[in-house]
Amino acid sequence: MRWRLLVAALVLVGCGEVPTRPPPVHAYAVPPETGDGWQTAHVSDVGIAETPLAEMVDRIRDGSYTNIHSVLLVRRGRLVFEEYFPGTTTGDGNYVEWDRSHLHDLHSVTKSVTSALIGSAIDQGLISSVDEKISTYFPEHAAVFADGPRARLTLRHFLTMTAGLEWDEHSYPYTDGRNSHVQLNRSGDPIGFTLQLPVVAEPGQTFRYNSGLSIVLGEIIHRVTGLTADVFAEQFLFGPLGIQDYSWWTYPNGIVQTGGGLALRPRDMVRFGQLFLNQGTWGEERVISQEWVRQSTTWQAPDTRYGYQWWGIRLHRHDNAFDLSDQVLEAAAAVGRGGQWILVYPELDLVAVFTGGNDNRLSDQPLDILRRYVFPAMLASP
Repeated sequence: MRWRLLVAALVLVGCGEVPTRPPPVHAYAVPPETGDGWQTAHVSDVGIAETPLAEMVDRIRDGSYTNIHSVLLVRRGRLVFEEYFPGTTTGDGNYVEWDRSHLHDLHSVTKSVTSALIGSAIDQGLISSVDEKISTYFPEHAAVFADGPRARLTLRHFLTMTAGLEWDEHSYPYTDGRNSHVQLNRSGDPIGFTLQLPVVAEPGQTFRYNSGLSIVLGEIIHRVTGLTADVFAEQFLFGPLGIQDYSWWTYPNGIVQTGGGLALRPRDMVRFGQLFLNQGTWGEERVISQEWVRQSTTWQAPDTRYGYQWWGIRLHRHDNAFDLSDQVLEAAAAVGRGGQWILVYPELDLVAVFTGGNDNRLSDQPLDILRRYVFPAMLASP
């Protein structure tokens, strides 16, 4: 049946003029070198064609894609594409004329950064392994861990979202009191709230997305290093990467919101992605061990493509009815509410960053953009 449809389509095209798309309006420009450490280049220097990317920009500007704030591409270690678009922020709807100077709320992309901090603490010998019991870090909650499945909870369970604790962050919006994250924020004690959640599954058996687990991981960093997660990040992650401009909000009791409170410039988001593409090195410096990068981006949850606070994304390379290939490209992805994406494609030597303000299913628009424009641009270039 499929070949008949293809033949029919070809006949229809052959019966009249071949449809043509008007040339793109957008004119590509090489990203400027601003002294922030990024070496830039023309897309053609790294095997990417201009025209599909120009069409992509036109589609964002004409509203075919909604509320995309930025698109950045780094290939072969060079920043080759950087565009910003006006739009409204996630949640509060504030209008911003986005540019490279703006910090952007990362939401749950923060979780992948938090995971990197856990890896750094392990590299430094401050944590022995991901199999350490959660209970060892919170002696004040000893009664909570007295017996049963909760006593078996480890760092691995928290990193992989397989703790088996009751949590529902997706059935209700973040403005609804039935959302578990909203309840945590209103509790006044995000750590105690999370640790005392009812156990609904044996640890390690089922993936259940839970931002509270990531906030607990941030407090563990505090307890083993003596530094709050933001200060530890500044010394051992942001500093080596050359990230100087960031914000990271805390709860009134001083707990750092390591599940979603970080804001970075998109150029620095790409920097973090490139660190993982480089297997934990930046320039000549080893920032995170290669083994931690490998474990973080290996899918650890039994029923979901999820590693240590990183998602696994699989996309067909082409989105074209006349292309019968079935090549699938795999990325490790840091993903946040509203359409914040850092996608690392080792096979393509590519890091793609998207920011946006879509608090709904439109947050997945970057995946469509990749298939329709970015991947074809790489295919089209000689």
